[in-house]
Amino acid sequence: MLIKALIACVVGLALGLWATALSLRSGRGFDATTIGAWTVSEKAGAPDADPYTRAGLERSGEIPLAAGEGLQFIARADDTGAALNSRCTYLVGRVTPPARYWTLSLVDRQGFPVENPAARYGFRSSEIVRDADGGFVIAVAASAHSGNWLPIGSEGRFALALRLYDSPVSATAGAIEKTAMPRISRESCR
Repeated sequence: MLIKALIACVVGLALGLWATALSLRSGRGFDATTIGAWTVSEKAGAPDADPYTRAGLERSGEIPLAAGEGLQFIARADDTGAALNSRCTYLVGRVTPPARYWTLSLVDRQGFPVENPAARYGFRSSEIVRDADGGFVIAVAASAHSGNWLPIGSEGRFALALRLYDSPVSATAGAIEKTAMPRISRESCR
């Protein structure tokens, strides 16, 4: 009887640790909201963030934006749900939610900038080349593209990080319409 109880405890502990590690790797807490391909943790910088969000931030060492400062959206897949892959070319853009300032960066699975030969790690809203109607398109690809090009440096999977600074939607990220977020369209793969 004691051996069965001990085995049950060990199996329960192993499953619990595995589930916790899986939750932390996903980067999604209980308060995460998904809008199209983008995921945001509305309370990441707030004192009342859920335990999984806090644990994920502790694990990564990231300092999140405070609730009044802005939001960080992460996309690990394109608009079809396929994981972002360095062997493919993506077009990102047209619009972003309202914000005084925004950045779009290419990051690895841990959230760090991806090294690349062009030494370009992201775009700022102040430097983006826009169309006549104010829209924009950023090519995310390993090979050079004209216009706004964000180079993919290493092989494998990556993520895109969209940070909105001083945005009126900071407190209500869940209310953002999907059409207000940048689209991520896969163009081709090699």
